[in-house]
Amino acid sequence: MGNEESSIGLYPGSAWESWLIQDRYCRKGTCFASEAGTYDNSSGTQGGIQMPADLSGFMLGLDLKGNPATRHLDRMWLNGAIVENVSLALLESQKIKYPGGQTSPFFAGCLSLGGRRAINQSFSQDDGPAINASLVPGWMWEHEWTRSSSFGMHIGSVQPDISGSLWFGGYDQNRVIGEVLNMNGGPRDGITLRDIGIDVIGTKSPFEFDSKDGLLANGNSSIGGSLKVLVDGCSPYFTLPRSTCDSIAAHLPVKFNKDLGLYIWDTKSDRYKEIINSASALSFSFISNSNTDPIKIRVPFMHLNLTLSAPLSDKPTPYFPCHSNGKDQYVLGRAFLQDAFVGANWHPDIDTWWLAQAPGPNIQATPNVVSIGERDKTVSKGGNDWKVSWSGVWDDQEAPSSTPTADSTDKKGDTKGNEEGSKEDDQEDDKVGMSVGAKAGIGAGIAAAVIAAGVGVFLCWRRRRNQPQEESTTEPVATVDESKLPSVVLYPQELPSQEVQPPYYQRFELPS
Repeated sequence: MGNEESSIGLYPGSAWESWLIQDRYCRKGTCFASEAGTYDNSSGTQGGIQMPADLSGFMLGLDLKGNPATRHLDRMWLNGAIVENVSLALLESQKIKYPGGQTSPFFAGCLSLGGRRAINQSFSQDDGPAINASLVPGWMWEHEWTRSSSFGMHIGSVQPDISGSLWFGGYDQNRVIGEVLNMNGGPRDGITLRDIGIDVIGTKSPFEFDSKDGLLANGNSSIGGSLKVLVDGCSPYFTLPRSTCDSIAAHLPVKFNKDLGLYIWDTKSDRYKEIINSASALSFSFISNSNTDPIKIRVPFMHLNLTLSAPLSDKPTPYFPCHSNGKDQYVLGRAFLQDAFVGANWHPDIDTWWLAQAPGPNIQATPNVVSIGERDKTVSKGGNDWKVSWSGVWDDQEAPSSTPTADSTDKKGDTKGNEEGSKEDDQEDDKVGMSVGAKAGIGAGIAAAVIAAGVGVFLCWRRRRNQPQEESTTEPVATVDESKLPSVVLYPQELPSQEVQPPYYQRFELPS
Protein backbone atom coordinates (compact mmCIF):
# COMPACT_ATOMS: atom_id res chain seq x y z
CA MET A 1 0.00 0.00 0.00
CA GLY A 2 1.24 3.46 -0.88
CA ASN A 3 4.60 2.13 -2.09
CA GLU A 4 6.04 -1.15 -3.28
CA GLU A 5 7.86 -1.83 -0.02
CA SER A 6 4.76 -1.71 2.17
CA SER A 7 3.06 -5.12 2.45
CA ILE A 8 0.01 -5.60 4.66
CA GLY A 9 -1.71 -8.89 5.45
CA LEU A 10 -5.48 -8.76 5.02
CA TYR A 11 -8.39 -11.13 5.28
CA PRO A 12 -10.26 -11.23 1.93
CA GLY A 13 -13.99 -10.56 1.93
CA SER A 14 -15.08 -6.96 2.42
CA ALA A 15 -17.46 -5.14 0.10
CA TRP A 16 -16.79 -1.60 -1.08
CA GLU A 17 -13.91 -0.18 0.99
CA SER A 18 -10.87 -2.17 2.16
CA TRP A 19 -10.26 -1.92 5.90
CA LEU A 20 -6.72 -1.18 7.11
CA ILE A 21 -5.29 -0.88 10.61
CA GLN A 22 -3.27 2.29 11.05
CA ASP A 23 0.20 2.43 12.61
CA ARG A 24 -1.23 4.39 15.53
CA TYR A 25 -3.41 1.38 16.45
CA CYS A 26 -0.25 -0.03 18.01
CA ARG A 27 0.41 2.93 20.30
CA LYS A 28 3.36 1.32 22.09
CA GLY A 29 5.08 0.29 18.90
CA THR A 30 3.91 -3.31 18.57
CA CYS A 31 0.62 -5.14 19.01
CA PHE A 32 -1.20 -8.14 17.58
CA ALA A 33 -1.83 -6.24 14.33
CA SER A 34 1.90 -5.62 13.86
CA GLU A 35 2.39 -9.18 12.66
CA ALA A 36 0.15 -8.66 9.65
CA GLY A 37 1.33 -5.11 9.08
CA THR A 38 -0.18 -1.71 9.77
CA TYR A 39 -0.71 1.27 7.49
CA ASP A 40 1.04 4.63 7.56
CA ASN A 41 -1.71 7.15 6.90
CA SER A 42 0.81 9.79 5.83
CA SER A 43 0.67 7.92 2.53
CA GLY A 44 -2.29 8.72 0.32
CA THR A 45 -4.96 11.28 1.13
CA GLN A 46 -8.40 11.70 2.62
CA GLY A 47 -9.34 13.20 -0.72
CA GLY A 48 -11.89 15.58 0.71
CA ILE A 49 -14.27 12.75 1.65
CA GLN A 50 -16.27 13.88 4.67
CA MET A 51 -18.38 10.75 5.21
CA PRO A 52 -16.93 8.37 7.84
CA ALA A 53 -17.03 4.59 7.41
CA ASP A 54 -19.42 2.96 9.86
CA LEU A 55 -17.95 -0.02 11.71
CA SER A 56 -20.97 -2.12 10.76
CA GLY A 57 -19.35 -2.50 7.34
CA PHE A 58 -16.23 -4.22 8.69
CA MET A 59 -16.88 -7.54 10.47
CA LEU A 60 -20.52 -8.52 10.06
CA GLY A 61 -22.29 -10.24 12.93
CA LEU A 62 -19.89 -9.04 15.63
CA ASP A 63 -20.27 -6.25 18.17
CA LEU A 64 -17.61 -3.68 17.25
CA LYS A 65 -16.86 -0.74 19.53
CA GLY A 66 -15.26 2.60 18.77
CA ASN A 67 -15.58 5.59 16.49
CA PRO A 68 -16.35 5.24 12.79
CA ALA A 69 -13.32 4.65 10.60
CA THR A 70 -11.71 7.43 8.57
CA ARG A 71 -12.02 7.22 4.80
CA HIS A 72 -8.82 7.41 2.80
CA LEU A 73 -7.49 7.00 -0.74
CA ASP A 74 -4.18 5.44 -1.74
CA ARG A 75 -2.59 3.37 -4.45
CA MET A 76 -2.39 -0.41 -4.26
CA TRP A 77 0.26 -2.53 -5.99
CA LEU A 78 -1.19 -5.62 -7.66
CA ASN A 79 1.76 -7.07 -9.53
CA GLY A 80 2.25 -5.17 -12.72
CA ALA A 81 -0.75 -2.93 -12.15
CA ILE A 82 -1.07 0.01 -9.80
CA VAL A 83 -4.65 0.60 -8.72
CA GLU A 84 -4.95 4.30 -8.00
CA ASN A 85 -7.18 5.92 -5.39
CA VAL A 86 -8.34 2.68 -3.78
CA SER A 87 -11.23 3.13 -1.36
CA LEU A 88 -9.96 2.58 2.19
CA ALA A 89 -11.33 2.76 5.73
CA LEU A 90 -8.67 3.31 8.41
CA LEU A 91 -8.98 1.82 11.90
CA GLU A 92 -7.34 3.61 14.81
CA SER A 93 -8.48 2.18 18.16
CA GLN A 94 -11.66 0.18 17.54
CA LYS A 95 -12.15 -3.30 19.02
CA ILE A 96 -14.40 -6.36 19.12
CA LYS A 97 -16.65 -6.54 22.16
CA TYR A 98 -17.80 -9.95 23.38
CA PRO A 99 -21.05 -10.65 25.28
CA GLY A 100 -19.34 -10.67 28.69
CA GLY A 101 -17.85 -7.22 28.11
CA GLN A 102 -14.33 -8.39 27.24
CA THR A 103 -12.76 -6.64 24.26
CA SER A 104 -10.23 -7.87 21.74
CA PRO A 105 -8.15 -5.85 19.28
CA PHE A 106 -8.19 -6.51 15.57
CA PHE A 107 -5.45 -8.70 14.13
CA ALA A 108 -5.76 -7.53 10.53
CA GLY A 109 -7.92 -5.53 8.18
CA CYS A 110 -9.95 -6.84 5.26
CA LEU A 111 -9.51 -6.63 1.49
CA SER A 112 -12.51 -5.50 -0.55
CA LEU A 113 -13.60 -7.85 -3.30
CA GLY A 114 -15.78 -5.22 -5.01
CA GLY A 115 -19.18 -3.62 -4.73
CA ARG A 116 -22.63 -4.43 -6.06
CA ARG A 117 -23.29 -3.08 -9.56
CA ALA A 118 -20.28 -0.78 -9.27
CA ILE A 119 -16.80 -0.27 -10.65
CA ASN A 120 -15.99 2.41 -8.07
CA GLN A 121 -17.32 3.97 -4.88
CA SER A 122 -18.68 7.48 -5.31
CA PHE A 123 -18.96 10.10 -2.55
CA SER A 124 -21.11 13.17 -3.17
CA GLN A 125 -19.94 16.59 -1.99
CA ASP A 126 -22.09 19.58 -1.09
CA ASP A 127 -19.81 22.10 -2.75
CA GLY A 128 -18.24 20.19 -5.60
CA PRO A 129 -18.25 17.16 -7.88
CA ALA A 130 -18.48 13.64 -6.50
CA ILE A 131 -15.27 11.91 -5.46
CA ASN A 132 -14.72 8.48 -6.97
CA ALA A 133 -12.69 5.88 -5.08
CA SER A 134 -11.45 2.76 -6.89
CA LEU A 135 -12.63 -0.80 -6.23
CA VAL A 136 -10.00 -3.33 -7.29
CA PRO A 137 -12.05 -5.64 -9.58
CA GLY A 138 -13.85 -2.66 -11.14
CA TRP A 139 -10.58 -0.85 -11.78
CA MET A 140 -9.02 -3.96 -13.32
CA TRP A 141 -11.95 -4.35 -15.70
CA GLU A 142 -12.24 -0.67 -16.56
CA HIS A 143 -8.53 -0.54 -17.41
CA GLU A 144 -8.78 -3.68 -19.54
CA TRP A 145 -6.67 -5.96 -17.36
CA THR A 146 -9.50 -8.46 -16.83
CA ARG A 147 -12.49 -9.60 -18.84
CA SER A 148 -14.93 -8.66 -16.10
CA SER A 149 -15.37 -6.95 -12.75
CA SER A 150 -15.45 -10.18 -10.79
CA PHE A 151 -13.66 -12.55 -8.44
CA GLY A 152 -13.56 -16.22 -7.42
CA MET A 153 -12.31 -17.35 -4.01
CA HIS A 154 -11.75 -20.37 -1.79
CA ILE A 155 -10.02 -19.35 1.43
CA GLY A 156 -8.72 -22.85 2.17
CA SER A 157 -7.26 -23.93 5.50
CA VAL A 158 -3.99 -24.59 7.28
CA GLN A 159 -4.82 -27.92 8.91
CA PRO A 160 -5.37 -29.95 6.87
CA ASP A 161 -3.29 -27.94 4.44
CA ILE A 162 -5.52 -26.58 1.67
CA SER A 163 -3.90 -23.69 -0.17
CA GLY A 164 -6.23 -20.78 -0.74
CA SER A 165 -7.22 -19.31 -4.08
CA LEU A 166 -8.35 -15.76 -4.88
CA TRP A 167 -8.60 -14.55 -8.46
CA PHE A 168 -9.80 -11.24 -9.85
CA GLY A 169 -11.47 -11.72 -13.24
CA GLY A 170 -11.66 -15.50 -12.96
CA TYR A 171 -11.71 -18.57 -10.72
CA ASP A 172 -10.03 -21.93 -10.23
CA GLN A 173 -12.52 -24.49 -11.51
CA ASN A 174 -10.90 -27.17 -9.34
CA ARG A 175 -12.35 -25.34 -6.31
CA VAL A 176 -15.98 -25.73 -7.44
CA ILE A 177 -17.77 -29.01 -6.63
CA GLY A 178 -21.36 -29.94 -7.35
CA GLU A 179 -24.24 -27.62 -8.11
CA VAL A 180 -23.59 -23.87 -7.97
CA LEU A 181 -25.99 -21.57 -6.11
CA ASN A 182 -26.74 -18.30 -7.93
CA MET A 183 -28.01 -15.25 -6.04
CA ASN A 184 -28.58 -11.58 -6.81
CA GLY A 185 -26.13 -9.06 -5.35
CA GLY A 186 -23.02 -10.07 -3.45
CA PRO A 187 -22.11 -12.44 -0.59
CA ARG A 188 -22.94 -9.81 2.02
CA ASP A 189 -26.46 -9.49 0.62
CA GLY A 190 -27.22 -12.94 1.95
CA ILE A 191 -28.71 -16.30 1.07
CA THR A 192 -31.54 -18.40 2.49
CA LEU A 193 -30.32 -21.06 4.92
CA ARG A 194 -32.94 -23.81 5.00
CA ASP A 195 -31.39 -26.12 7.59
CA ILE A 196 -28.26 -27.27 9.42
CA GLY A 197 -27.46 -30.91 10.04
CA ILE A 198 -24.74 -33.38 10.92
CA ASP A 199 -23.70 -35.87 8.22
CA VAL A 200 -21.52 -38.93 8.72
CA ILE A 201 -19.67 -39.81 5.53
CA GLY A 202 -17.47 -42.62 6.85
CA THR A 203 -18.33 -46.17 7.84
CA LYS A 204 -18.05 -45.55 11.58
CA SER A 205 -20.08 -42.81 13.20
CA PRO A 206 -18.79 -40.94 16.27
CA PHE A 207 -22.43 -40.06 16.96
CA GLU A 208 -25.49 -42.14 17.81
CA PHE A 209 -26.75 -41.57 14.28
CA ASP A 210 -25.51 -41.39 10.69
CA SER A 211 -27.32 -38.14 9.93
CA LYS A 212 -29.20 -35.53 11.90
CA ASP A 213 -31.31 -32.77 10.34
CA GLY A 214 -33.50 -30.03 11.76
CA LEU A 215 -30.85 -28.29 13.88
CA LEU A 216 -31.46 -24.79 12.50
CA ALA A 217 -34.91 -24.21 13.98
CA ASN A 218 -34.91 -26.81 16.74
CA GLY A 219 -36.25 -25.24 19.93
CA ASN A 220 -37.05 -21.91 18.25
CA SER A 221 -40.37 -21.65 16.45
CA SER A 222 -39.67 -18.02 15.51
CA ILE A 223 -37.09 -19.13 12.93
CA GLY A 224 -39.73 -20.90 10.88
CA GLY A 225 -38.56 -22.80 7.82
CA SER A 226 -35.48 -20.76 6.96
CA LEU A 227 -33.07 -18.02 8.02
CA LYS A 228 -31.31 -15.33 6.00
CA VAL A 229 -27.55 -15.48 6.50
CA LEU A 230 -24.81 -13.22 5.15
CA VAL A 231 -21.48 -14.57 3.90
CA ASP A 232 -18.47 -12.55 5.05
CA GLY A 233 -14.77 -13.31 4.78
CA CYS A 234 -13.95 -10.53 7.25
CA SER A 235 -15.81 -12.27 10.09
CA PRO A 236 -14.25 -15.24 11.92
CA TYR A 237 -17.16 -17.44 13.05
CA PHE A 238 -20.59 -18.54 11.97
CA THR A 239 -22.83 -16.26 14.00
CA LEU A 240 -26.23 -17.89 14.49
CA PRO A 241 -29.17 -17.81 16.93
CA ARG A 242 -28.28 -19.18 20.36
CA SER A 243 -30.95 -21.86 19.96
CA THR A 244 -29.29 -23.09 16.76
CA CYS A 245 -25.83 -23.21 18.28
CA ASP A 246 -27.23 -25.04 21.31
CA SER A 247 -28.95 -27.59 19.07
CA ILE A 248 -25.65 -28.37 17.35
CA ALA A 249 -23.69 -28.31 20.60
CA ALA A 250 -26.06 -30.84 22.18
CA HIS A 251 -24.37 -33.50 20.03
CA LEU A 252 -20.81 -32.39 20.77
CA PRO A 253 -18.54 -32.50 23.85
CA VAL A 254 -18.51 -28.71 24.23
CA LYS A 255 -19.47 -26.18 26.90
CA PHE A 256 -20.85 -22.71 26.23
CA ASN A 257 -18.70 -19.79 27.37
CA LYS A 258 -21.21 -17.00 27.96
CA ASP A 259 -18.53 -14.32 28.18
CA LEU A 260 -17.29 -15.03 24.65
CA GLY A 261 -20.49 -16.39 23.13
CA LEU A 262 -18.48 -19.41 21.93
CA TYR A 263 -18.34 -23.14 22.71
CA ILE A 264 -15.22 -24.66 24.27
CA TRP A 265 -14.29 -28.22 23.35
CA ASP A 266 -13.94 -30.70 26.21
CA THR A 267 -10.52 -32.04 25.23
CA LYS A 268 -10.63 -34.68 27.98
CA SER A 269 -13.59 -36.39 26.35
CA ASP A 270 -12.83 -39.41 24.16
CA ARG A 271 -15.60 -38.25 21.83
CA TYR A 272 -13.68 -35.04 21.14
CA LYS A 273 -10.85 -36.96 19.51
CA GLU A 274 -13.27 -39.19 17.64
CA ILE A 275 -15.35 -36.36 16.23
CA ILE A 276 -12.64 -33.97 15.06
CA ASN A 277 -10.84 -36.75 13.16
CA SER A 278 -13.90 -38.55 11.84
CA ALA A 279 -15.39 -38.54 8.37
CA SER A 280 -18.27 -36.34 9.51
CA ALA A 281 -19.32 -32.80 8.81
CA LEU A 282 -21.67 -30.00 9.73
CA SER A 283 -23.95 -29.49 6.72
CA PHE A 284 -25.58 -26.22 5.66
CA SER A 285 -28.58 -26.53 3.32
CA PHE A 286 -29.36 -23.53 1.09
CA ILE A 287 -31.99 -22.50 -1.40
CA SER A 288 -31.67 -19.65 -3.89
CA ASN A 289 -33.01 -18.24 -7.15
CA SER A 290 -31.36 -21.10 -9.02
CA ASN A 291 -32.66 -24.09 -7.06
CA THR A 292 -35.88 -25.30 -5.47
CA ASP A 293 -34.34 -28.27 -3.67
CA PRO A 294 -31.84 -27.45 -0.89
CA ILE A 295 -28.15 -27.75 -1.76
CA LYS A 296 -25.71 -28.77 0.96
CA ILE A 297 -22.29 -27.36 1.72
CA ARG A 298 -20.43 -29.50 4.24
CA VAL A 299 -17.78 -28.32 6.70
CA PRO A 300 -15.88 -31.27 8.24
CA PHE A 301 -15.52 -31.22 12.01
CA MET A 302 -11.78 -31.35 11.39
CA HIS A 303 -12.18 -27.70 10.33
CA LEU A 304 -14.27 -26.81 13.38
CA ASN A 305 -11.60 -27.53 15.95
CA LEU A 306 -10.10 -24.05 16.28
CA THR A 307 -8.01 -22.46 19.00
CA LEU A 308 -8.38 -19.31 21.08
CA SER A 309 -5.19 -17.63 22.24
CA ALA A 310 -4.22 -14.27 23.73
CA PRO A 311 -5.85 -11.93 24.47
CA LEU A 312 -9.05 -13.99 24.71
CA SER A 313 -7.37 -16.88 26.49
CA ASP A 314 -4.18 -17.11 28.55
CA LYS A 315 -3.39 -20.47 26.98
CA PRO A 316 -4.39 -22.14 23.69
CA THR A 317 -7.99 -23.28 24.09
CA PRO A 318 -9.80 -25.38 21.44
CA TYR A 319 -13.26 -24.05 20.58
CA PHE A 320 -16.17 -24.73 18.26
CA PRO A 321 -16.86 -21.55 16.20
CA CYS A 322 -20.64 -21.19 16.57
CA HIS A 323 -21.09 -17.69 17.97
CA SER A 324 -24.10 -16.00 19.57
CA ASN A 325 -24.22 -12.38 20.70
CA GLY A 326 -27.82 -11.15 20.45
CA LYS A 327 -27.24 -8.86 17.45
CA ASP A 328 -29.79 -10.68 15.28
CA GLN A 329 -27.45 -10.47 12.29
CA TYR A 330 -26.55 -13.97 11.16
CA VAL A 331 -23.29 -14.51 9.33
CA LEU A 332 -21.24 -17.35 7.88
CA GLY A 333 -17.64 -16.25 8.20
CA ARG A 334 -14.22 -17.76 7.61
CA ALA A 335 -14.99 -20.90 9.64
CA PHE A 336 -17.57 -21.71 6.95
CA LEU A 337 -15.52 -20.42 4.02
CA GLN A 338 -12.80 -23.00 4.64
CA ASP A 339 -15.07 -25.34 2.69
CA ALA A 340 -16.99 -23.05 0.35
CA PHE A 341 -16.27 -21.46 -3.01
CA VAL A 342 -17.62 -17.93 -3.35
CA GLY A 343 -17.48 -15.52 -6.28
CA ALA A 344 -19.35 -12.67 -7.94
CA ASN A 345 -19.80 -10.73 -11.17
CA TRP A 346 -20.35 -7.08 -10.23
CA HIS A 347 -21.46 -5.94 -13.71
CA PRO A 348 -24.56 -3.69 -13.30
CA ASP A 349 -26.59 -5.89 -15.66
CA ILE A 350 -25.47 -9.17 -14.08
CA ASP A 351 -25.40 -8.42 -10.33
CA THR A 352 -24.84 -12.04 -9.33
CA TRP A 353 -22.83 -13.99 -6.78
CA TRP A 354 -22.14 -17.69 -6.45
CA LEU A 355 -21.71 -20.24 -3.69
CA ALA A 356 -20.64 -23.87 -3.98
CA GLN A 357 -18.94 -26.70 -2.14
CA ALA A 358 -15.15 -26.46 -2.11
CA PRO A 359 -12.88 -29.52 -2.03
CA GLY A 360 -10.70 -31.03 0.64
CA PRO A 361 -6.90 -31.39 0.54
CA ASN A 362 -6.68 -33.96 -2.29
CA ILE A 363 -6.92 -31.67 -5.30
CA GLN A 364 -4.76 -30.89 -8.32
CA ALA A 365 -1.57 -28.95 -7.59
CA THR A 366 -2.03 -26.93 -10.78
CA PRO A 367 -5.03 -24.58 -10.84
CA ASN A 368 -7.52 -24.86 -13.70
CA VAL A 369 -8.22 -21.17 -14.09
CA VAL A 370 -11.20 -19.99 -16.10
CA SER A 371 -11.86 -16.35 -16.92
CA ILE A 372 -15.23 -14.88 -15.98
CA GLY A 373 -16.78 -13.15 -18.97
CA GLU A 374 -18.18 -9.64 -18.75
CA ARG A 375 -21.76 -10.91 -18.71
CA ASP A 376 -21.32 -14.38 -17.27
CA LYS A 377 -24.16 -15.25 -14.90
CA THR A 378 -22.71 -18.43 -13.48
CA VAL A 379 -19.55 -20.48 -13.07
CA SER A 380 -19.02 -24.15 -13.85
CA LYS A 381 -18.03 -26.96 -11.53
CA GLY A 382 -14.78 -28.83 -11.96
CA GLY A 383 -14.24 -32.57 -12.00
CA ASN A 384 -13.36 -33.16 -8.36
CA ASP A 385 -15.37 -35.42 -6.06
CA TRP A 386 -15.79 -34.03 -2.54
CA LYS A 387 -15.58 -37.34 -0.67
CA VAL A 388 -12.51 -38.40 -2.65
CA SER A 389 -10.87 -35.04 -1.93
CA TRP A 390 -10.93 -35.96 1.78
CA SER A 391 -9.92 -39.61 1.38
CA GLY A 392 -6.97 -40.55 3.58
CA VAL A 393 -7.17 -37.28 5.50
CA TRP A 394 -9.92 -38.05 7.94
CA ASP A 395 -10.47 -41.31 9.80
CA ASP A 396 -13.51 -43.10 8.40
CA GLN A 397 -12.81 -46.44 10.07
CA GLU A 398 -12.19 -46.10 13.78
CA ALA A 399 -11.43 -43.50 16.39
CA PRO A 400 -7.75 -42.44 16.52
CA SER A 401 -5.66 -42.74 19.66
CA SER A 402 -4.33 -39.22 19.34
CA THR A 403 -4.75 -36.02 17.39
CA PRO A 404 -2.30 -33.67 15.68
CA THR A 405 -0.39 -31.34 17.97
CA ALA A 406 1.29 -27.99 17.54
CA ASP A 407 4.66 -29.66 16.92
CA SER A 408 3.37 -31.39 13.81
CA THR A 409 2.70 -28.14 11.99
CA ASP A 410 5.27 -25.69 13.34
CA LYS A 411 6.80 -25.63 9.87
CA LYS A 412 3.98 -23.29 8.94
CA GLY A 413 5.26 -20.67 11.34
CA ASP A 414 3.40 -19.96 14.54
CA THR A 415 3.90 -16.77 16.53
CA LYS A 416 6.01 -16.62 19.66
CA GLY A 417 2.92 -16.29 21.80
CA ASN A 418 1.51 -19.60 20.63
CA GLU A 419 4.90 -21.32 20.75
CA GLU A 420 5.34 -20.24 24.35
CA GLY A 421 1.81 -21.33 25.15
CA SER A 422 2.45 -24.84 23.86
CA LYS A 423 5.73 -25.08 25.78
CA GLU A 424 4.03 -24.11 29.00
CA ASP A 425 1.30 -26.66 28.49
CA ASP A 426 2.65 -30.17 28.81
CA GLN A 427 -0.70 -31.91 28.93
CA GLU A 428 -1.65 -33.83 25.80
CA ASP A 429 -5.28 -32.82 26.06
CA ASP A 430 -4.37 -29.15 26.03
CA LYS A 431 -2.16 -29.61 23.00
CA VAL A 432 -4.97 -31.12 20.99
CA GLY A 433 -6.23 -28.72 18.36
CA MET A 434 -3.22 -26.38 18.27
CA SER A 435 -2.38 -27.32 14.71
CA VAL A 436 -5.72 -25.95 13.54
CA GLY A 437 -6.75 -23.04 15.66
CA ALA A 438 -3.46 -21.38 16.37
CA LYS A 439 -2.68 -21.06 12.70
CA ALA A 440 -5.93 -21.14 10.77
CA GLY A 441 -6.54 -17.41 10.72
CA ILE A 442 -10.09 -17.87 11.93
CA GLY A 443 -10.44 -17.19 15.64
CA ALA A 444 -10.52 -13.60 16.78
CA GLY A 445 -7.66 -14.41 19.10
CA ILE A 446 -5.35 -16.23 16.69
CA ALA A 447 -1.82 -15.37 15.68
CA ALA A 448 -1.77 -12.48 13.28
CA ALA A 449 1.44 -13.61 11.60
CA VAL A 450 -0.49 -16.37 9.87
CA ILE A 451 -3.65 -14.42 9.15
CA ALA A 452 -3.49 -15.05 5.43
CA ALA A 453 -1.81 -18.44 5.62
CA GLY A 454 -2.57 -20.53 2.57
CA VAL A 455 -4.39 -17.71 0.77
CA GLY A 456 -2.97 -16.76 -2.62
CA VAL A 457 -4.14 -13.80 -4.65
CA PHE A 458 -4.10 -13.92 -8.41
CA LEU A 459 -5.16 -11.82 -11.35
CA CYS A 460 -6.71 -13.07 -14.55
CA TRP A 461 -5.21 -10.51 -16.86
CA ARG A 462 -7.01 -9.28 -19.91
CA ARG A 463 -5.49 -8.52 -23.30
CA ARG A 464 -5.90 -5.06 -24.81
CA ARG A 465 -9.04 -4.53 -26.85
CA ASN A 466 -7.12 -3.95 -30.05
CA GLN A 467 -6.03 -7.58 -30.02
CA PRO A 468 -8.23 -10.43 -31.31
CA GLN A 469 -10.58 -12.23 -28.94
CA GLU A 470 -10.07 -15.83 -27.88
CA GLU A 471 -12.73 -18.47 -28.25
CA SER A 472 -11.98 -20.28 -25.02
CA THR A 473 -11.86 -18.80 -21.55
CA THR A 474 -9.83 -21.64 -20.09
CA GLU A 475 -6.16 -20.78 -19.95
CA PRO A 476 -2.95 -22.80 -19.48
CA VAL A 477 -0.60 -22.27 -16.59
CA ALA A 478 3.12 -21.40 -16.51
CA THR A 479 5.64 -19.76 -14.17
CA VAL A 480 7.05 -16.32 -13.49
CA ASP A 481 10.17 -15.00 -11.77
CA GLU A 482 8.79 -13.96 -8.36
CA SER A 483 11.92 -11.94 -7.55
CA LYS A 484 10.85 -9.37 -10.12
CA LEU A 485 7.37 -8.89 -8.72
CA PRO A 486 6.40 -6.14 -6.24
CA SER A 487 5.03 -6.60 -2.76
CA VAL A 488 1.27 -6.48 -2.49
CA VAL A 489 -1.50 -6.40 0.04
CA LEU A 490 -2.10 -10.07 0.77
CA TYR A 491 0.32 -12.80 1.78
CA PRO A 492 1.59 -15.52 1.80
CA GLN A 493 0.55 -18.13 -0.75
CA GLU A 494 1.49 -21.66 -1.67
CA LEU A 495 -0.05 -22.16 -5.09
CA PRO A 496 2.30 -22.45 -8.08
CA SER A 497 3.51 -19.22 -9.66
CA GLN A 498 1.88 -18.15 -12.89
CA GLU A 499 3.15 -16.43 -15.97
CA VAL A 500 2.24 -14.57 -19.15
CA GLN A 501 1.02 -17.26 -21.48
CA PRO A 502 -0.60 -17.23 -24.00
CA PRO A 503 0.39 -13.86 -25.53
CA TYR A 504 -3.07 -12.33 -25.10
CA TYR A 505 -3.54 -12.98 -21.38
CA GLN A 506 -1.35 -12.75 -18.33
CA ARG A 507 -1.81 -14.40 -14.99
CA PHE A 508 0.38 -13.82 -11.97
CA GLU A 509 0.59 -15.04 -8.43
CA LEU A 510 1.10 -12.19 -6.02
CA PRO A 511 4.22 -12.66 -3.89
CA SER A 512 4.52 -12.46 -0.15
